[in-house]
Amino acid sequence: MKTIYLVDDDMPIINAMLEKRDLLLGCGFEIIGAETNPIRALDHIRAKRPDVVFSDLKMPELSGVGLVEVLRRDNIPLLFVIISGYKEFEEMRKFFTVHNGFDYLLKPVSDVELTNLLGRLYIRLGGQPPEPETETPSRELNEILKHLKEYPAMNHTLESVGTLFNIHQKTVCKLFTKHLNTTFVAHLMALRMERAEGLLRTTNMTVKEVGINAGYTNYFYFTKVFAKTHDGKTPTEYRSENYEKR
Repeated sequence: MKTIYLVDDDMPIINAMLEKRDLLLGCGFEIIGAETNPIRALDHIRAKRPDVVFSDLKMPELSGVGLVEVLRRDNIPLLFVIISGYKEFEEMRKFFTVHNGFDYLLKPVSDVELTNLLGRLYIRLGGQPPEPETETPSRELNEILKHLKEYPAMNHTLESVGTLFNIHQKTVCKLFTKHLNTTFVAHLMALRMERAEGLLRTTNMTVKEVGINAGYTNYFYFTKVFAKTHDGKTPTEYRSENYEKR
């Protein structure tokens, strides 16, 4: 499991994130600490060394960017995600350009946005989505992998897959981690991106149609996810460089 530490001066926000423990677990993450005071959080983070820090942007004692600055000076190898209710351009610009921030989430944090972010974080931290044809020693996992590959556009969740194969969702998580060194979410995202790439290369479908066929009903969300998993290239740019003329 990769680890997350939460910093937010608003306790209800921390509680809302703690209530997402099952979602986090399904994405290969666990919360190892939380603090409403960023000054106290500094000592905890130095001691616990989480993989990722999720921090509020605006806090009275120390801003999220200030927290990043201090920990960067300490040379602690962490990834940072800012959670904010504000669209503060200059603060966000500094977070990304000066402090190499990973990403940000706007409050209230949706499960869809959080799941996508966690999938990319997991891959960044060393967990790689496996090849779609991968066979494992686990018969149960092989059946799940076959189902996901055949129907990547379905609205799959850990709960739905667990119910379909009569396996507890925590067991599904453990199977992906143990045998593939990845998560259910990261693997599903890889399958959907693979389908999107194939459709962009070989069909004349619109980008919206490609997104729907890859499991994304929201056009703007699909293009955002695609760009973030393809070095900033939009689906249109990817198609222009890779279209296979027939």
